[in-house]
Amino acid sequence: MGSGNVRGASTIAMGELETYCQGFKRALEPWPPLPQAEAADLVWWQELLATSASGCLQGPTLLEALEAALPQLRLPQVSGISSSELYKRAVLRGQTPSAAELTAAGPGPHWQQPQQLSLTLAPHSCGAMPVLRTPSQADFELLVRALAHRAEPVVLAHGVHAQAISGLIHWGLIQRVNRQCRARLIVLHDAPYGSVPAQHVPGAPSDAAWLAASTTLRLEHELTHLATKHLLGEMRLNLLDELIADCMGMVAALGTFHSTLFGRCLGLGADGAPLPGGRWTTYVAQLKEKDAAQALTLTMQRARELEAHLLRNPELLAPAQNLKLLTWLCQQRLDRPISPTKDR
Repeated sequence: MGSGNVRGASTIAMGELETYCQGFKRALEPWPPLPQAEAADLVWWQELLATSASGCLQGPTLLEALEAALPQLRLPQVSGISSSELYKRAVLRGQTPSAAELTAAGPGPHWQQPQQLSLTLAPHSCGAMPVLRTPSQADFELLVRALAHRAEPVVLAHGVHAQAISGLIHWGLIQRVNRQCRARLIVLHDAPYGSVPAQHVPGAPSDAAWLAASTTLRLEHELTHLATKHLLGEMRLNLLDELIADCMGMVAALGTFHSTLFGRCLGLGADGAPLPGGRWTTYVAQLKEKDAAQALTLTMQRARELEAHLLRNPELLAPAQNLKLLTWLCQQRLDRPISPTKDR
């Protein structure tokens, strides 16, 4: 799509698109003191990780501990499982199913690389977060279906390599804290971010360097979504949210923000035109086709403005300015040019 005139193109018709383009409702409200106090739902993960001298646990030992606390991981992923008596007993009541019951319900999850599954705690100003990582796409999908979709065999969107999960029934936490305590975690698949090959990344990093940067980018992206939920009460399927989360992720992983790379990661072609089935479609599914196209155009205009603003204000890229950068980004709107940064 052509860039057009930035300010002129920002004038849009009233209606669904205007609502979509609005920013966070509480963006101008003061945030609570940060960093936040440690949440009670970390205790089980911390105790589990304490068994490892490296602060990272992986392999069959980890999977065994997860299956004991999260019976969702042992259930067959067959249609209707979430409404079955087996699911209610195992997940909702914490009753351990027998091997015969599991077999009768269907074939259980078949892990491709259980030895490579790892657990760490990712620090963040809004609270540390447990992170499960795997290099296996198949194992990533098994984890996401079990934990985010109640073991239903849903088809995950192409190019999805991360999932933030909250409100998870976790019997290790229930037994350790109380029945109301629910788990939060992030599941990551080690893969190039946005399925973009290394040669299309500014600076042309090696495949290995881009894969490592992708993990950092993807993790910071998910932590940013969780932060907006915690601080502003919203975590939306919206292109503004993606712009903010990708900006925070790129700054953490690459030291700056690249609008062209952002577009490629959204699923735009080399000419900037949206590719069918690209990641961008997930975030405009509620809009009419014409409004979706306009929202994407506005998003890329904001991305180019954002890149230019950060080039003029490189101090915002410093790790110590992370919260200031996030605060400012959350005050933006898709239908208005990027505003100057201000001290709060």
